[in-house]
Amino acid sequence: MRQAVPAPFERGVFSRLEETLRYYHRRGVRWGRVLSEFRPGTARPAPGMRRVLVIRLDAIGDFVLWSGAARALREWLGPDTHVTLAANAAWADLARDADVADEVWPVRRGALETDGRYRASMRARVSGGRFSIAINPRFTREMLFGDSMIRWSRAKERIGMQGESVLLPPRERQWADGWYTTLYPTAHKFMHEAERHVDFLQAMGVPVTNPPRPYLRVPRLPFDSDGLLANKYFVVFVGASLPEHRWPAARFGEVARAIQQRTQWQPVLLGDVADQALTASVAAMLPNALNLAGVTSVPVFASVIQHAKLVLTNDTSAVHLAAATGVHAVCIAGGWHWDRFVPYPASLGEVAERVHAVSMMEEMPCFKCNGYCTLPHRAGEPRPCLERVNVARAMATVDEVLSLPELQTDG
Repeated sequence: MRQAVPAPFERGVFSRLEETLRYYHRRGVRWGRVLSEFRPGTARPAPGMRRVLVIRLDAIGDFVLWSGAARALREWLGPDTHVTLAANAAWADLARDADVADEVWPVRRGALETDGRYRASMRARVSGGRFSIAINPRFTREMLFGDSMIRWSRAKERIGMQGESVLLPPRERQWADGWYTTLYPTAHKFMHEAERHVDFLQAMGVPVTNPPRPYLRVPRLPFDSDGLLANKYFVVFVGASLPEHRWPAARFGEVARAIQQRTQWQPVLLGDVADQALTASVAAMLPNALNLAGVTSVPVFASVIQHAKLVLTNDTSAVHLAAATGVHAVCIAGGWHWDRFVPYPASLGEVAERVHAVSMMEEMPCFKCNGYCTLPHRAGEPRPCLERVNVARAMATVDEVLSLPELQTDG
């Protein structure tokens, strides 16, 4: 008699098979799009003012960390250069107020990958921009996004980093590397992104020695219907780009409730539309909580953070927005990118002092795995290094932060 396959095993096998098929399907789609549009371009120098294209299509937090380096690059290029920033549409409005470019082109990442008509229109816009220099400063390159826009630019100088191979498999790298005229060598040691930006700027000839501090000019809250600014409040951000990067929402609720009881500050929950169920579960644990998940634009999101007393968050955009706008953040962090995004290096000065990372680093030698977790864990649940951070450990850091003079409740 044939023995039945246990349900957990069955789900695991089919889940892995489905994930593998999705991976190769995405690879096939990427190659199909790139090959269908391949036409060798020739350099076409722009007349008059030099035109430079800078490409940055990653997430909000990546932009915030890069904002200081972007300002240094803009200043070095000089007033006789017109700088166009091709920016992820998710944060393009922030970039317009950050003095990093003369012109900002919002680019919808999802459409660039899946919508052939949108991709063709963006290709025509970039190739018609008459750029003499195109720069992709991203360390984690992607053939379908930044690398493709470098090729479309047809610029005489096309500059980038060799970068890492997490999102650039060997065959794609072989093609994409050929689209650049200059690829600066990459130091393969673990370093913070801000210090990586310095390496790239120095390779280009920009005279910087320390990481330029991230800085944003955030507009004042355009609304205050709930009297938010009249009271002291703290922000709770429970979302993350992947489910595996989210500390359990119930633990966020416990820590947030303790903060509220000790300070009497109002809890404000932030996130995008996909986070609404999580934020609702945390809000239910907190008296007088204000849940703004999914109802704010990115500039308003940044403005709410800027006026907060404290930010409690996963390792995601909220921690970088807090640091850049002068707010202390307690960040619950796993170890896969430890030292690359949090904690901040001392070379960032007072900005680094605002980021208080909580982790299990000293207990787990597998830290800095770059996301290749080898420990058993369920798909969609926190990775072991994040799941093992308990409430008591988080509260020890919260207590230290709340004892800072600028965060005293009578201040």
